Amino acid sequence: MKSFSSIEWKGSAKNSWEMFKKGCGNIMPTLSKLSKAFLLPIALLPIAGVFLGVGSAIASNSSADSFGYFFGTLLNKMGDVCFGNLPVLFCISVALAYTKDSGIAAITAVVGFLVMNGMQAALLHTQTLSINESNLWVQTGIENGKPVWEHFTAIKDGKIDWSASNIHLENIMAWGIGSSADNLQMVNSKFELIDGAGSVYYTLLWINKIPNGLITSNIGINSLNTGVFAGIFVGAIAAKCYNKYHQTQLPSAISFFSGTKLVPIVTFVAVIPLSFIFMFIWPYIGMGLAAFGQASGKLPGGLDSFIYEVAERSLVPFGLHHVFYAPLWWTNAGGSIAEAFNSATDAQKNAFVEIWNKNHNASALGLTNADFESIRALISRDYTDLWQSMGDQTMAYKVIANTKVLNFTDLEALGLNIGRFQSGKFGFMLLGLPMAGLAMWLNVPKENRKEVMGIYFSAAFTCFLTGITEPIEYTFLFLAPWLFYGVHMPLAAISFLFAGLFKTHVSMTVSGGFIDYIVFGVIPYFGSKAMSAKSAFAILGVSAAMAPAYFFAFYFAVKYGNVMVPGRDGSSNVQLATKADYKASKGLNVDGSKIEDGKTSKASAKDAVEEARIQKATKIIEFLGGEANIVDVDACASRLRLTVKDGSLVDKDGIISLGGATGALIRGTNVQVVYGGEQEAIKPRMIKILDEQRKAKK
Repeated sequence: MKSFSSIEWKGSAKNSWEMFKKGCGNIMPTLSKLSKAFLLPIALLPIAGVFLGVGSAIASNSSADSFGYFFGTLLNKMGDVCFGNLPVLFCISVALAYTKDSGIAAITAVVGFLVMNGMQAALLHTQTLSINESNLWVQTGIENGKPVWEHFTAIKDGKIDWSASNIHLENIMAWGIGSSADNLQMVNSKFELIDGAGSVYYTLLWINKIPNGLITSNIGINSLNTGVFAGIFVGAIAAKCYNKYHQTQLPSAISFFSGTKLVPIVTFVAVIPLSFIFMFIWPYIGMGLAAFGQASGKLPGGLDSFIYEVAERSLVPFGLHHVFYAPLWWTNAGGSIAEAFNSATDAQKNAFVEIWNKNHNASALGLTNADFESIRALISRDYTDLWQSMGDQTMAYKVIANTKVLNFTDLEALGLNIGRFQSGKFGFMLLGLPMAGLAMWLNVPKENRKEVMGIYFSAAFTCFLTGITEPIEYTFLFLAPWLFYGVHMPLAAISFLFAGLFKTHVSMTVSGGFIDYIVFGVIPYFGSKAMSAKSAFAILGVSAAMAPAYFFAFYFAVKYGNVMVPGRDGSSNVQLATKADYKASKGLNVDGSKIEDGKTSKASAKDAVEEARIQKATKIIEFLGGEANIVDVDACASRLRLTVKDGSLVDKDGIISLGGATGALIRGTNVQVVYGGEQEAIKPRMIKILDEQRKAKK
């Protein structure tokens, strides 16, 4: 039998296969850019998280109206505003990513985002019900945990006649319309349809009873709560319009609107159908995501966290993991506070009230009855940002910002395990991967260990402190992929399993390093009691358990798998020298002049560094197949991301030989080179050199 690769393809089958391969190659650059686009707003979150956590800690430990309270609240709101406006930040970053950082595209994206949400606001209404003597009931109190209803008959000409009733408006807890108190539709004083917490239901086009949690304020406009998805789509449309029309020349009569002035006009029109698409389908998608979030949260023993990490870590080599976790972090697919309250069982309600009363001062929050309905009404009415928050990360940030009314332990009683798609990363970032680095280093021959120790220590400490893993991950990923998928990925998933099982609610930005742990674990625990000691410190126990697991797994895998990790091949020099190094060894500066007094002047040293970078960028262009083969040059947090015409012309080994790169990945026309930081210096020089080369050809 012939092997799959040896089959001779003929006719349409061969053409179909070639089209399939071409399609896969074309989609990689698109998804790669989208993944990179996510990093721009995410880069704001660490500093915003510091302000959020520190501000909340100061405010919650200060008396009302004191300097500390106002100062803490100021810091808190400065951080919270970034998390509250993620959709428009994503909208801008996507537009920038697909237009080579065009400011015109960015402002166009904001215009499109405003137009889309403005259309929704115009068609979004509350549902008002008519009343008569037979169907109006009022809730006057609660006995034994159940509402007390009275039939209200003082109706005159369809209006309430208060003079004929001994029930006063300020004493009414809720209205209801129906044939009896057992079959009511809840309404408020405006006779708008509401849920049990007093939040109104919305009507959009033909869709009735859209839950309040699916409506939010997007930069001041009351519209659909689409998380970051709508922003991503609008940003993509703005980028498409910019790329197609920013050089368009209109007839002389309307030439004023040519070029970049035409872009926002076209985008203004282009987002109209997108807005209707979201209005048609998002209420159903939103409710479907909410159902998914609730169902996944009911999986036993951290299984949801385990499955999440298997998928997320599998996508890391391709740089697409940011695309995967976006729905779980920023939409109700990762859970929703409003849905957790509205779907709570009687047992959960009772447990919640008991825990909430231990954690909070009801009278200080203006509550006379700290029962479930009163607490739910308070949050939905006075803390709308918290009530409407959805997504594992967004909810975490909103809880940290509002710990005086709600914390992680309270929500745990409602079955909401916030942090289930985040906390597990600390388990292998803090100690797991650093111990894997130690295991690889101990496999280096003793005579070479001293020379390469700095490389391993630097990578391990970077992982521990910031959660940047690629210097370690890509070392064994490209040397022996089975180490990544067969050892690292299962261990990382187990770390998430334990974190979810122990309900560790420590949030993060994107890394899960020590800095994130201080900001989202230590400060919220000691400052504002956002979580229990178990939640704050159990993750350290998970990390301690993962350390020996990673060490022994990697030590024996590298040793008996004969993996040639850096330094193990008998060479103590694991990085190639640059031209600047060579000149310096001859006592010369890069320009050929002698080094005076055995030292390079500051200016010469600066020239030497620049010359080395220019030469390296030039060689990378050469190894990519030359200027004619390069379509686009971009970079993300740790990778140089390139799009070429023909991937077969790329010399991966040549690029690696230049030094600094821990690996390279070629998928069709998409090329990614892992540098860990140097790519930010290489990218602008490559762009400059390519411009010069292309101008020289004209």
